[in-house]
Amino acid sequence: MLGPLPTLYRVAVAVVTMAASIGAGAWIGARLPASSVASTGAGIGLGIGMVIVLLVLRDPGHRDGPPQPVRVRARSRRR
Repeated sequence: MLGPLPTLYRVAVAVVTMAASIGAGAWIGARLPASSVASTGAGIGLGIGMVIVLLVLRDPGHRDGPPQPVRVRARSRRR
């Protein structure tokens, strides 16, 4: 996972991943015997590419909002 990247790099990774998956889907569809399968392959590649982009660019450590401070209490009394 590539998580915390600057916005420009996140966009670049998303565009390259989408282009590669659409191209791979169209290429696989064109290699099949049916003639109209290339556009369907590109659509399937688009869907798979979207899933790949979401998995690659997600940030698993990011929660809703900034981290909250934790209050620590001592169990024993000081003398």
